[in-house]
Amino acid sequence: MSLAMGSVGENRLLSRWWQTLSRHPAQANLLHETDCELLPIEGTDDLLALTIDTVAEEVALGFYREPETIGWMGATVSLSDLAATGATPIGLLASVTLPRAADASYQDGVARGLEAACRAAGTHVLGGDTNFAEQAAIATVAVGRVPRDRVLRRVGCSAGDLLYATGPLGAGGSCAARALLPIPAEVFCERDYRPRARIAEARLLSGFASACMDTSDGLVATLDQLGRLNGVGFVIERPLLEILEERSRRLAALFDLDPLLFFAQHHGEFELVFTVPAARREGFEEHARQAGLSPLFLGRALPEAILRFAGPPPREVDGARIRNLLEEVGGDLGRYLVELGQIVSG
Repeated sequence: MSLAMGSVGENRLLSRWWQTLSRHPAQANLLHETDCELLPIEGTDDLLALTIDTVAEEVALGFYREPETIGWMGATVSLSDLAATGATPIGLLASVTLPRAADASYQDGVARGLEAACRAAGTHVLGGDTNFAEQAAIATVAVGRVPRDRVLRRVGCSAGDLLYATGPLGAGGSCAARALLPIPAEVFCERDYRPRARIAEARLLSGFASACMDTSDGLVATLDQLGRLNGVGFVIERPLLEILEERSRRLAALFDLDPLLFFAQHHGEFELVFTVPAARREGFEEHARQAGLSPLFLGRALPEAILRFAGPPPREVDGARIRNLLEEVGGDLGRYLVELGQIVSG
């Protein structure tokens, strides 16, 4: 796994903007350093957390078909960035593009999804904009605040730090698989995919987590980015089926799928992945237990720039190759799945 940030197409794309755009002089985060942009709030020790995200590609690829899912995910993609920074939401702005051919019930479905996801995160839609086009899309701006000394950042972990997630992983892969496989509804249906922004869980990580990021693009992409930013690698020490969520385990068994596919594909489940210094393990796990949080231990950070899965069988994967694959195949999901399978199988 090369540590060069520019080895990944998405990183190059984001960095290219700042060859022309100027950064705010008071901005409290560097490029790629946090899941939100951070600005000081005058007269306080808090930072304003701002983020924007769009759900469009997932609709075009057929991952989301129901308007409730589009609304839910439109809110969740931005609220999850607040969670990954440790911020408490203030509210959400939404710009919704409705299909011209849809009736009023479609708008109602999107609104129900937005409202349900916001309620789960303890916040509200403050306002927004409505547009019309051939295909649905939704962009949201999430605003929150976080004490300066409680910010969660992507940078700060070291070799030897322990790696956790806020819950089982793989549901994002199962949702994406529905675009290609005839999955029975009783195994996994679209309404089974309702990831929550881990707002409450993030508050428990302050003072313990050395680095944190959400799994919006899947586990492999998350670990690859954390590795590049911190100059470390990672090993997943637990068997993959133990960290794969239950419905995805059933799906893997039904189609004889490699569990690593669920973690390597480019669509996530919005859990938080975070590191804790080994010396703080006992205190963190007791703190989590008392708070009712059950963090999922995954493995640890390595001094070598590799991404290793203990197996069986043990494997090392090329994070940049996996993250660049969907763009390289031009969004062809069939070809993507075949080539991804070849990569993860070694």
